[in-house]
Amino acid sequence: MDSDKGEELLMVRATYDVPYHWSAGQYVGKFFEELRDNGRIYANLCPKCGRGLIPPRPWCARCNVRMGEWVELNGRGTVLVFSVAQQSFWDSGRGEMTPVPAAGAIIQLDGAPVLLRHALQETDPEKLRMGMRVEAVLKPREQRIGTLNDILHFRTIEDEGHG
Repeated sequence: MDSDKGEELLMVRATYDVPYHWSAGQYVGKFFEELRDNGRIYANLCPKCGRGLIPPRPWCARCNVRMGEWVELNGRGTVLVFSVAQQSFWDSGRGEMTPVPAAGAIIQLDGAPVLLRHALQETDPEKLRMGMRVEAVLKPREQRIGTLNDILHFRTIEDEGHG
């Protein structure tokens, strides 16, 4: 070996499966239990700025005050923005490649000033629009495990008025 180049390193590649568990805590835990067990979606509201958080959290990061009341949402909302993927990508939340086409949106949920990013059932860009009304479609109760993936997607609904 040439002493000017330094020591040559041998690279060994390995993949490890390292399962882990952590506590969701009082707020996020209650949110996921309600979603899993009862199919209910909750947010909580900041008593100072009125911002809603989903999943609920103990403190408003903007105002540095304890979050206030919990509000049950009806699972409906309005699409603010959307995108449609035509190439598969790794979905770390689901642990698998995303089938294509895949549509996702930022949804303003009814009942509280809350935004949620989630998948849309409709994937045809010609049928999607900002302002369209959607509602959550949940997995059957026996398949729910207590994550946001318990919401399969949001499906398009007719605009019936909301608030």
